[in-house]
Amino acid sequence: MNVKYNKVKGATFEIDVVKWLRKMGVTADRLTKAGSKDQGDVMAIIAGQTYILELKNRQALNLPTFWKEAQVEAVNYAKARELEVTPLAYVIVKRRNAGIEQAWVIQDLTQWLGEKMPIPNGDITTTEILKPEPPKEDK
Repeated sequence: MNVKYNKVKGATFEIDVVKWLRKMGVTADRLTKAGSKDQGDVMAIIAGQTYILELKNRQALNLPTFWKEAQVEAVNYAKARELEVTPLAYVIVKRRNAGIEQAWVIQDLTQWLGEKMPIPNGDITTTEILKPEPPKEDK
């Protein structure tokens, strides 16, 4: 396959994901390519939170490389906008013979858990998870 075909395939996936996200009520836009200062492929705002999405429509998967790229591009996005907090980044991978709604969303375990529950001081232990709640006072 040639480079032009791959770029068209990637751009089509980006456009289709943005359309699908918008259909689902998400604010989403493709981001301009900026070479070494690239800021991700798509920016999405969900429940007031900004996310940077790195989209991949490739036959061969290299998740460590894709993940690092997404993290670097989220930092570039934050720097370009002088944001104090870097948005969370995800890798969205097109599944073969499947619709956009079945694309895979890749993130690491720390990020996933951090979104599901507050992590005290960035670390979590089973003692903190299992700590009983104080009794509620009757009014």
